[in-house]
Amino acid sequence: MDEILDKLVKLPLREIIGYAIASEDDTKAFYEGLAFKTGGLLRDFFQTLAKLEDSHKKTLLRLHETLFGDTDYTVPEGIPFAETSIRVDTVVNLVEAMRIALINEKTAERLYTHLEKRLPEHGIIFGFLAAQERSHYASIKSHVEYLEDVTEGKPEYINVPIEHLNTQLELYLAPHTRL
Repeated sequence: MDEILDKLVKLPLREIIGYAIASEDDTKAFYEGLAFKTGGLLRDFFQTLAKLEDSHKKTLLRLHETLFGDTDYTVPEGIPFAETSIRVDTVVNLVEAMRIALINEKTAERLYTHLEKRLPEHGIIFGFLAAQERSHYASIKSHVEYLEDVTEGKPEYINVPIEHLNTQLELYLAPHTRL
């Protein structure tokens, strides 16, 4: 996470914003993949996250047009997105995928916080995007904690096919934290 941000901050603004746009698109695809592999409330949760990431991309494209006169963004080479391919067929795989999502969301929040400082005239946009990423992080974290609590000490749940638990688990609809 730090390595990605360290590389990005040294780039021209156009490439940083291009990376952010492409990253939102990549994260959207990740959540769509998780939605496809899950069902019920999990599917709804991941579909909502995918829609929000798409909304962020559209916001960034409008800003790109304002700043550079077009929407043809440039993605810098050599700076990967967080890992987004993972096999999700059991609860343990799902938790692992959601931990990757936590890294993605934290990286995005830090990037937008950096851009908020670098472009104070557009600080409201970047501050809002950073807040959104914090919210995504909190929601995903609460789901991870819930799944860990449900499966703790129950190996029979950890390796259960995800489609079985889709109809058995009730997930929090809003962020919660452990007491």
